[in-house]
Amino acid sequence: MENPNQKAQAAAEAAARRTLAQAARFAEMHSTAKPWLSKTMRRPGSKPVLVRVDWPGVLRVFDPVTGECLARSEAGNVFQLEAGFVPGASARGD
Repeated sequence: MENPNQKAQAAAEAAARRTLAQAARFAEMHSTAKPWLSKTMRRPGSKPVLVRVDWPGVLRVFDPVTGECLARSEAGNVFQLEAGFVPGASARGD
């Protein structure tokens, strides 16, 4: 049997899940071919790269000169390289 605090916590978590689901649907509905973020990044001593974040949270890194895709993350996990990723895909092919 749940005590009042546990019931309140469960209700708050359920509300947070509903809010998150609604916000995700809203973001998906309003996402277009335009990236959420697109910036050129240059680390000292390195060539510049184009960093893009697209729906649903996929981070892609491109060579801005050739358009070659250098890295692509899993959706929602920008630190994890996408399984099966093959470097060299064109930006236009994505």
